[in-house]
Amino acid sequence: MVARDAVREIAQGCIAVRVRLLNRLVSGICDAGLREHGVNVAQVNILVAVGHSGPLTPSEVAATLVMDKSTLSRDVEALLANDWLRKIAGNDKRSHKLELTAAGREKVASILPVWREAQTELRKRLGAKNLTGLFAAAERIWAEQSADE
Repeated sequence: MVARDAVREIAQGCIAVRVRLLNRLVSGICDAGLREHGVNVAQVNILVAVGHSGPLTPSEVAATLVMDKSTLSRDVEALLANDWLRKIAGNDKRSHKLELTAAGREKVASILPVWREAQTELRKRLGAKNLTGLFAAAERIWAEQSADE
């Protein structure tokens, strides 16, 4: 009986399952529109983070987007290869920063219509009330990360 209760408790209250469900839905809708532009949602997030707050070190990008550095590295390599990002000298010879190129800004501008379509679809699917809480949770996590740095 205890094992069954444990299964029920996890099935009914697991935050991770729900977040992964949301992630798959959001990524699927966003990536579907972006595919024809040769980028995915993770790569767009990097372009936007660097364009908005950059130049940034790869560690700063990873911290901003709360992503693993090895995953970031693979996506950054593709963005560099397409000339959407470039490396610039960092504070010392061992470090570098990432900067959005003019081609990268054009890429972001080119995906804006499909990004807007995806946002409209996601707002319908998730509901405005739910998005308020989702945005608040993300803002809280970003604020906590900024305070930790």
